[in-house]
Amino acid sequence: MSTIPVGILGATGMVGQQFIALLANHPWFRIAWLG
Repeated sequence: MSTIPVGILGATGMVGQQFIALLANHPWFRIAWLG
């Protein structure tokens, strides 16, 4: 199964950092873009 590329808006903020932590090692998603 291929991973799904995702982008995270507001990656420098507190909530964005939490999303990065959750998605960093997720088997289904790949962080493709940070904004």
